[in-house]
Formats: sequence, C-alpha cells, structure tokens
Amino acid sequence: MGLPLVSIVIPAYNRPHTLKIAIDSVLEQTYENIEIIICDDSTDNRVQEMLDPYLHSFPQIKYYKNERNLFLENWHKCFDLASGEYINYLMDDDVFQKEKIAKMIYFFNEFENITLVTSYRQTIDESGHFLSPIRATARLYEETRVFDGKVLGNIALTRCLNVIGEPTTVLFRKKDLTERYGVYKGKQYSLINDLAAWLSLLSKGKAVYIPEALSYFRLHPNQNNNTMGLHAFSEWLDIIIASRKEGFLETNELFKTALHSYRERVKDYHQFVEDIKRIEMILKTLD
Repeated sequence: MGLPLVSIVIPAYNRPHTLKIAIDSVLEQTYENIEIIICDDSTDNRVQEMLDPYLHSFPQIKYYKNERNLFLENWHKCFDLASGEYINYLMDDDVFQKEKIAKMIYFFNEFENITLVTSYRQTIDESGHFLSPIRATARLYEETRVFDGKVLGNIALTRCLNVIGEPTTVLFRKKDLTERYGVYKGKQYSLINDLAAWLSLLSKGKAVYIPEALSYFRLHPNQNNNTMGLHAFSEWLDIIIASRKEGFLETNELFKTALHSYRERVKDYHQFVEDIKRIEMILKTLD
C-alpha cells in the first residue's frame, strides 16, 4: 500500500461495550494501513463473544485471550505482538477521532527526529458526552508546536501532571521505545507507566503537540485512574529524580519547581511524610 503499518494495541479488560466503540473508531480511521492487536485480560468471555463477528469480518484484527491475568505484562504482550512501524495504545474505554492517525503520522514524514506526537484530548463521560477539561487535559497551546522533547517533558514534570496524555493520546515509532513500556531508567512504573514511556521517548528527540482533539478520554467511576487515586503520586517523586539524570529538569530552578509542585500536591496526606522529608533533604543540597 506504500503506507507504513500502524499497530493499534489494546490491553482489554472486562469492558465489551466501550471496547466495541473503541474498535469502531479505529476501523473508521482515514489512514488505511492499520492492524489492531487486542490482548484480553478479562475475567470472563464477554469481550471474546463481542469480538467474534469482528474477527470473521476484519482480518486486520488479531485477538489473544490470556490464560491468566497478566496485569502490566499485558501491555508488554501487546507491544511484542505488534508488527507495525508505529504504535498507538488505545485504552478499551477511549475513542479515536477518525483522522487521528493520518494527522499524527504526517509529522513523522515531514520533520526529522520526531519521537512522539500527541494532541489535545477531549474528556467525555460514560455516555460519550463532552466534559470540561480537567487540570491534566487542559489545552497546552492554541497552535501546533514542534519542539525539543525535553521541553514537553519538563512541562509535565514541573507541574506534576501528565499533560502529555494517556496511552490513547500518543503515536510513536516502535523502535524508539528501547525500554519496555512503562520502564524508565530501569524501573517499571505501574501507576504512571504512560508518563514513564513518554519520558523515554522524549529524551531521544522532538515532540509534536496538536491542539485539535484527536482522541477522547473517557472519565467514569470504574476506570483505573479513579481507583488508584493518590497512590499514583507514590511514583512521581522517583521519576522526577530519575529524569534529571537524562537531561530533564536541567537547571536547579526547574528541579526545585518540580519538587515543590510534588510537595504541594501531597502535603496534606500523612502517607507522604517520608517523601516530604526526602524533598527537604534534596532541596538543602541545591541551595
């Protein structure tokens, strides 16, 4: 076809209804050379039963039912089974805008050393209705920007917010992710695995931010982000410190801003007392 293959990889889990919507949004893409890899970690057969008609009609869909729950390893399995030059994760409760892949892959073709393309993502509710942005999903810029990857990484780190996007949001080359998805500087992150992957990619090249909503991020009571709650912050301090060793937060001022931002987010919670003490010790060495 002359177009590089893009693998849309979906770690599925017990959500046949929203998974169907997610798959339909891939099949409606204007970009033609796409495969869909679904690795199913579900505890029942509802996803498999929903997929049966698709598997008979769409040979580009490849489905794998895990014999046991793989958790984070399911993300790695999806990645390993992907044959595409490019990869875009798709959460089973999110949705693609129909031109997402076509508009994103353009930048890999037109610019050198692009390692990550992301965009504004529109938040939606359980029924697909638009919601107002939350802090992390607010539009970063009103125009498309191409810039050094470390600049975008620093924005996320200094705000202690994943402004880059959830797994659904980002398109990247498979070969550029040299560590396992969610592994950063040798550490596997489980609660902010997307940010860990983005920092790994951003350390190697340039980033593109598109202000158009090219994906839809579903907010609902049962999603992992809500059930994890504050526990996700337990990994932020480690990734802030680790990122500096790879050229992020290169000045003391940027590093201090990131540390202060983290401390501000967790200061009222007793479970982060040791982290706050750790920050105070680090700040003393920077004065």
